[in-house]
Amino acid sequence: MLRQLIALLSFLVISTNLYAVVEPQLSLSLLTPAGLEADVDFWEQIFMKYDKDECVLHDKWDLRVVYAVKQLPNGSPRQRKKAMEAYREEIASGLRRLARMGGRPSDKLTNQIFDAIPQDIQKTAFYREASGDVRCQQGVASQLRASLQRSEKYMPMIKKILRQKGVPEDLAYLPHLESGFNVRAESKVGARGLWQLMPRTARAGMRVNRNQDQRLDPWVATDFAADMLADNFRAVKSWPLALTGYNYGINGIRRAVRKLSTSDYMIIREQHQSRSFGFAARNFYPSFLAVRNIGSKYAAGEIDLAALEGR
Repeated sequence: MLRQLIALLSFLVISTNLYAVVEPQLSLSLLTPAGLEADVDFWEQIFMKYDKDECVLHDKWDLRVVYAVKQLPNGSPRQRKKAMEAYREEIASGLRRLARMGGRPSDKLTNQIFDAIPQDIQKTAFYREASGDVRCQQGVASQLRASLQRSEKYMPMIKKILRQKGVPEDLAYLPHLESGFNVRAESKVGARGLWQLMPRTARAGMRVNRNQDQRLDPWVATDFAADMLADNFRAVKSWPLALTGYNYGINGIRRAVRKLSTSDYMIIREQHQSRSFGFAARNFYPSFLAVRNIGSKYAAGEIDLAALEGR
């Protein structure tokens, strides 16, 4: 009888291990979801190949589609913005011509656009819609080079705190996107510090007042940001969504999870519809993966910043 009881208990333990739903752990690594590789590659190019005087003209929905790279003129922000609009309209007009002609190129510009579009896209349908989706993305190579250099001072401290919190060390690369590792960075809307924390958010665990602002303390701010990211993960059980929530707002991501009945990042990225869930929110995680990849290579000595200065 005792042997039978032991055997039954063993079977129950094994069955439980086989069929129980395992709670995702905070320390899960930050992977690139299948289908996102081209987007990550696009952002790596923006961060390392192109600089602020270059306008990369691309489709805002399919980042494989890069039509051209144009040099922006020296001048005022207004003049540069006007040049971007002119570049966008030039590509848009070429797309409209292709749509009218059933996808048959007729000149240098339409040939260039035709060659930029992958073969797997249904081109006739694509041309009709894409003319309104041309976007200019400026490069940020010089800014990232400076950020990589500044990060050396803070990276050991940040990774130590992240390890203590049990969250992925890869999160240490997030300040490249948020502040460029400038501890005194301040946004137009009032976010400050390495992690670009808003006053209302930070007051939940930090001193933010007229006399003291702990958002500017990299140690205190990192400790708070790590807890915030861990809370995001617990709320949505997905690191891609947790990081997207850091930019977009975790409550918005939770609503998307409920609405679509999934925590699959790729589904939410493609299907969530909201006026506030725009290009920046959709591309926050792939752009993070890009700076993570670059930052990891820099830490390993695989990137020579001096050589990149004269690329």
